[in-house]
Amino acid sequence: MQKIKLPKISAIIIAAGKSSRMKTPKPLLDWGKEKLINFQIKSLKNSNIEEIIVVLGSNAGEIKKEIISNEVKVVTNTDFELGKTTSIKKGLSEVNKENDILLIAVDQPRNKLLIKQISNFHTNHPSNKKIAMPYSEGKSGHPIIFSNIFFNELIKINEETEGIREIIKRNHGSIIKYKTKDNSALIDLNTPEQYERYLSDYFK
Repeated sequence: MQKIKLPKISAIIIAAGKSSRMKTPKPLLDWGKEKLINFQIKSLKNSNIEEIIVVLGSNAGEIKKEIISNEVKVVTNTDFELGKTTSIKKGLSEVNKENDILLIAVDQPRNKLLIKQISNFHTNHPSNKKIAMPYSEGKSGHPIIFSNIFFNELIKINEETEGIREIIKRNHGSIIKYKTKDNSALIDLNTPEQYERYLSDYFK
């Protein structure tokens, strides 16, 4: 019997925004005993992710100096002010085109167990055309993993068509839901108040 070849995954961390509401660069926020950007990188490295691309933009030089891992590819999106889709496409331009694609923003901290669970769920699901995402408390969360069949759709996203939301809506039948009680799948750090609240909850 021929062994089924399981897909490999490339992860893209979007860390290019201006962090206007946070009033300080989000990648450099303290998260536990390290910077948030390094926490995210470590969570991805401890799962079955083949490569990690970090997309920087605002404060790129300052953030790059803080990245402790030399096993990630760091790229700069000079068009970051034109919207998040430009950073996603910058990351896509660097990935192994044969791999499936995990997308996560730096302000969505996820522990290594959740990353491993959702990536294993995606990898072992028999469908070739799939969009995996965690579901907690009846809500969809992040990260989102796309099979590489969607690459050509992803590389064409833009702000006018709502970016990856349009792809998800158009391919709703390809969504596979990883149901979890880990509500950290829903965390987004947008304001100082959210940061303080989630930080306290995450490490209590």
